[in-house]
Amino acid sequence: MNISNKASNSTEVFEPPKPLYEQVKRYVLDHIQTRKWPTHSQIPSEHTLVKDLGMSRMTIHRALRELTRDGYLERIQGVGTFVAQSKQKSTSLSLADIRDTIQTRGGKYMCEVKFLQAEPATAEFASRLGLKEGDQIFRSYIVHREDNLPVMLEDRYTNPMLVPGLLSVDFKTTSIDAYFREKCSMLSHEHTVEATLSSAEVHHFMELDQAVTCLQINRRTWSGTRILSCAQLIYPDTRFSFSC
Repeated sequence: MNISNKASNSTEVFEPPKPLYEQVKRYVLDHIQTRKWPTHSQIPSEHTLVKDLGMSRMTIHRALRELTRDGYLERIQGVGTFVAQSKQKSTSLSLADIRDTIQTRGGKYMCEVKFLQAEPATAEFASRLGLKEGDQIFRSYIVHREDNLPVMLEDRYTNPMLVPGLLSVDFKTTSIDAYFREKCSMLSHEHTVEATLSSAEVHHFMELDQAVTCLQINRRTWSGTRILSCAQLIYPDTRFSFSC
């Protein structure tokens, strides 16, 4: 059907083609929304998108820059571009150090370090930390207690290049948050919050008698523009009380 035929049909509305950079944005968003590119996964490079879509580098760069500005993508210099956590789930929550929270309200604080070790990064956590799969990362797994009752389970992955001495820290005398504040500058955090049902692992380490609803806070910490750590903090709702 040619343009004259379309014009003669009063029920049709002519829509001019979208600018090329808008077409690229739609392409990227379609891949994110259909989960072909899931959260935290690395998307193809600008060079690859230029070849795949047959568009200029300038067009691709503008589209990715605007999607990053709008919170759909995260660009890590020297590493690549990643699908960001859904904007609807992010929060500006300011989470206090659990050691300080417990001691401030008069409780007796204690932590149990179940393990603190170096291990190769899986694809998932490499992308979250801006590293490559197989790179060394530090993993810490800690149960936090108030008056001997387990109140929080912390599973954390840390970039060892930013805090190389982490494995030698005595967490009976300090906390990871305090250590980060001492060793790193320009700290900032991103949180996502969700309700979950306690798993068998949570049952075991939190000494629960039955399944309970838990508050799960996923926390990512930056030192300047570099990702320092990502952590999963789990609070059983029957024991949940913390300061923000």
